[in-house]
Amino acid sequence: MKSDDKAFKMMKDVYDNDNVNISKSYYLGDSNIHGTGAFASRNIESKENIGTALKTKGNVRDLREGVDYVRTDLGKKVNHQFDNNSYLKKEGRDYNLYSAKKINKGSEITANYKNTPRFIDSNTKGYKEL
Repeated sequence: MKSDDKAFKMMKDVYDNDNVNISKSYYLGDSNIHGTGAFASRNIESKENIGTALKTKGNVRDLREGVDYVRTDLGKKVNHQFDNNSYLKKEGRDYNLYSAKKINKGSEITANYKNTPRFIDSNTKGYKEL
């Protein structure tokens, strides 16, 4: 195995293991809003940490917004709604997704893309408002 392959596998293992705890909060499925979405796998209370949406790449001293972050599966699959039920909160060097209100089991987890850090694409074209 090449050293690059080993490094990739180690990073993948870190992200997979990091998502073990939050995987109980959501699952991915077909969305009525857009493509694939994240759905609550259990009732999620208001202001509850759902999981990490953006992680810092490696050991970065000076974070450049949007350049030194990677989206987790959760961060990639949360769809846009103006009447959102979650929001991003920066904690330490990462951005975590929190519930803005109670999210019932089976409900899609959504965020308002207009209320995200400036380096995140806020284009809402193609997202169906429910």
